[in-house]
Amino acid sequence: MISAETVYRRQDGLLEALERRRSDLDRYARTIGELHLTNVASDESYQRLFNGLYGVRRNKPWRSAYYNIFENRKRDTEISFRSVLLSIFEETGRVEASFASKLVATIDPTRAIYDSVVRTNLDLPTRIGKNLGRLEDLERDYNEIQRILSNEVKAPVFRFVRQRFHQKFPDLIHFTDIKILDLLIWQIR
Repeated sequence: MISAETVYRRQDGLLEALERRRSDLDRYARTIGELHLTNVASDESYQRLFNGLYGVRRNKPWRSAYYNIFENRKRDTEISFRSVLLSIFEETGRVEASFASKLVATIDPTRAIYDSVVRTNLDLPTRIGKNLGRLEDLERDYNEIQRILSNEVKAPVFRFVRQRFHQKFPDLIHFTDIKILDLLIWQIR
């Protein structure tokens, strides 16, 4: 399993990889910064920004349902992965753990993203299937990702990783510790 210690040992290469993806870092900063300044259900510019960042390649009806959920939930201070996952399923008929987590993490940047790369790097299993029967497993995995990342940002070496990230990207000092660690783990492939 990838840990803060692993990230610390590999930070030079990981930060260089992130620097090559600078446009993604800027897009992420904009999705967070503009979230409460627009109606995400109708702002096609915001949607294109989010789609480009997260590789949203679903059809128009799916995107419409997703961005309506996003707009309706963006002020929800008690937002949960499970409730968003269920909302997406109810509106689209699809179980979309990754996109549910990206919506949650945009609204609350202290929350983790359920991503195949991060999931693999944290030694969590791949969950297959399209039905809601896997909801419990997905929720358990999401909570485990959140738990692991929350613990790893408390590791003493993470302080040095954060400091190097801020030196490399001083304009992104507002990124949360969870997001910094998530971004760095995401570079390990």
